[in-house]
Amino acid sequence: MDTASSTQSDRSFGYVSVTAVLIGLFVVGYGLLLVPQSLLGGAWIAAIGVAFALAGIFNTVWAGRRFGLSDGDRRTLTVTSVALAAVLTVAFVVINVW
Repeated sequence: MDTASSTQSDRSFGYVSVTAVLIGLFVVGYGLLLVPQSLLGGAWIAAIGVAFALAGIFNTVWAGRRFGLSDGDRRTLTVTSVALAAVLTVAFVVINVW
């Protein structure tokens, strides 16, 4: 086995996963800041952040080992979480624009 490939495959957290989790946590915090003005709007934005953070978490090897998920299951959960965040975002924009 090549040492470069084994080091790459053993890395548990990638830059994309960490960035997704940090952005998700930032969006959750922003949603919580909005709760005093609008409970539903703040909770909705926080839910978008949670979905985005979960996508980053499920994208890690650590989550696969911790929760006993195969690579396919991790990929499915990641794509599902991103899709949920996208649907919540689009619905939020559509409802607030109309």
